[in-house]
Amino acid sequence: MQRPIVTLPDGFLKFLQVDWDIDWRGQGLGENTGGGSSTVFNRFPRWTGAPSVFLEGAELAQWRGIRAMAQGRLGIYRLPMVDPIGFSGAPGAEQAFADGTSFASGEGFASEPMCFAAQAADRGAEQIRVTGLDAAPRIGQIMSQGLWPFTVTWVLEVSAGVYDLGVQMPLREALAAGDPIRLEAMGLFEAVEGGMGRVRYDTSRAAQVKLNFREVLNR
Repeated sequence: MQRPIVTLPDGFLKFLQVDWDIDWRGQGLGENTGGGSSTVFNRFPRWTGAPSVFLEGAELAQWRGIRAMAQGRLGIYRLPMVDPIGFSGAPGAEQAFADGTSFASGEGFASEPMCFAAQAADRGAEQIRVTGLDAAPRIGQIMSQGLWPFTVTWVLEVSAGVYDLGVQMPLREALAAGDPIRLEAMGLFEAVEGGMGRVRYDTSRAAQVKLNFREVLNR
């Protein structure tokens, strides 16, 4: 069965708490007779997150519709990995055109801050070179190559606007020179529980909703 992909509207989720992390999926083998221990890594690592979001009014109804489209654990959420300590820009915010005009509907276009690969890198690379930046990326910033997120582990300035970055997880697809890289990561996630995000609200018509996501690896 083809899994439906649900793209959340730009800026829809108002994140109150985030805890994005890499689950390296190691399995402990316990302690041996010498007092040592070992861990086996026999599964691919993936990103996880259980963010809390705030919704009110019509947003609650819209979220109900989004959950219905996702059909519990069947659907895949195309989700921005909002992380204010890693990237403090405002991706997803609607902007007018340079001359101040908008579309006929009155809406602007979505802003997706990006940089670009300055050179090619193979799948599995733990270092990349990027260009097109006004400021250095932050150590710990979560970025993404397409819909494959990674975190920055170290930063070295090569020249004005050009930086070498250490990345983890290692690249999961080959990177070509000129490829765009999102400064705020976007990924594909599924709900850990079928009832994730169920809304309960009172007469205030507002609710804090707890989500629980894990990255989809089989695409």
